[in-house]
Amino acid sequence: MSKRRPGAPADLEEVRPDLFVVHNPAAGPVLRGDGLREGDRFRLTTWRREGLIARLRNRGFDVLTLADQIAALPPLPLVAPPGEPFTWQFAPGERISYFAADPPGWHEAPNLAPDRVSLREGWVIRRRKGRGPADYYRAGRGTLTVVDETTALHLGYALIAQQGGAALSADRAGEGWRLPDVPLPPEHRRLFGRFATHTRDGWLIPAAALPLATALLARLGLHLRAA
Repeated sequence: MSKRRPGAPADLEEVRPDLFVVHNPAAGPVLRGDGLREGDRFRLTTWRREGLIARLRNRGFDVLTLADQIAALPPLPLVAPPGEPFTWQFAPGERISYFAADPPGWHEAPNLAPDRVSLREGWVIRRRKGRGPADYYRAGRGTLTVVDETTALHLGYALIAQQGGAALSADRAGEGWRLPDVPLPPEHRRLFGRFATHTRDGWLIPAAALPLATALLARLGLHLRAA
């Protein structure tokens, strides 16, 4: 009978590089000699990572690595290319942005007049008044349909991917890399935080975690370039 903790996603779940939560104590004997165990945490300290994971899986244990979690992220929705432009009138003090690729994120919509902007069918729109919370929409034929922020980000990145994706540059920062703080859907942001550190200047990525960052961003149609 499995001793896995109820509701756990796997017997072992990687929550930081080489740091696992042991949701099934029956896996304990297989871990001996390959790292440090403290409560339900196991830190791999040897070079035998792939061999250990293979042994665990061969004995019937489910191991959820960070790479597995990235591969399991939801695919982007299918979207059509942006359609015809149309004019949208906005209220005083309101700011209208659309999601675009250069750099990935929210950009001010082109102004046609002090109270009008040019939008295109299919664009993902953010409306904000003053410092208040933002509202999100999908542009139709002269209309805006309400969506939540997560859906807006998925649609925005789907549009970027549909147009061939976008490049995102990471700069050297000590022994690792610094990535701009681009808006990420919640599930991508949560997972990114498992191997990178968020700061006011962006994300700090350890050198060893660069392949994970590259794989995660590729799920959003972003091509990471480490300069």
